[in-house]
Amino acid sequence: MTQHEHRAVRPETRTTDPAYVGLLKQVMTNTLDEDYRAVAERRGSQNRPGVTTTRVGLMAVLVLFGVMVGVSALQTEQDRPRAMAERAALIEQINQRQARYDDLREVIGDTLRRVTRLQSAVAAEVDGNGALGSRIATLGIEAGTLAATGPGIVITVDDAADGSATLGGTILDTDLRQLVNALWESGAEAIAIDGHRLSTLTSIRYAGQAITVGYRSLTPPYTVSVIGDPDTLPSRLLETAGGRMWQGLEANFGITFDLATAERVTVPAAPRDRLVYARPEKAR
Repeated sequence: MTQHEHRAVRPETRTTDPAYVGLLKQVMTNTLDEDYRAVAERRGSQNRPGVTTTRVGLMAVLVLFGVMVGVSALQTEQDRPRAMAERAALIEQINQRQARYDDLREVIGDTLRRVTRLQSAVAAEVDGNGALGSRIATLGIEAGTLAATGPGIVITVDDAADGSATLGGTILDTDLRQLVNALWESGAEAIAIDGHRLSTLTSIRYAGQAITVGYRSLTPPYTVSVIGDPDTLPSRLLETAGGRMWQGLEANFGITFDLATAERVTVPAAPRDRLVYARPEKAR
């Protein structure tokens, strides 16, 4: 037997750790995707606000809104008595000033009537035949300081009935001024628009959305009362430039222009305006 034949052959044996086998089996059967998914879900749940936090924030907003509404309502309720008191005081002030204005107008009327009587008395003493008194009355009528009554015409003008205000169917302040100037040119002795006497100091103009005559707002239709010769006024009016203009307004824009003669027309006295006189400046 050779040396190789006498060498003992030792069988190779291996021992396996049970823990190692279990871990290997788990790795083979379970992939790592589930672990990644679990970690991602856990992180996502940590980043999202919880339901409780959302509800708390919503409740806080509602409470704040309720407090603001309550404070506003309370402030309004507290300010209401003061606002009502201020409104009542303002109304009372307006009523007092209106009453004062009416009283002053009555005083002015009484004073004017007294002045007229004194003028008549003085004229009667100075001029026995009354020529001076007649002259004073004539001047008063021409100046508008005295009321006047006599024959004449009454003109009623109004905007177009079809409402064509944007197409020229509305009476303007310049239209009334043209009519008044044409009446003076035609021989009118006294004129009043809607009961407001015209004098050399009376203005006719637009103020806001209305035409004002002597700072009094008027609304259409406008009634123009004229004292003068009823036989010649209508024809002479139509011969003036202002009369022809009004004929064009009636024909082209539908503005109403009605003229009627009257045996008795009454116009009031014009209010007395304070006159302002120019004074020369003293030499320096």
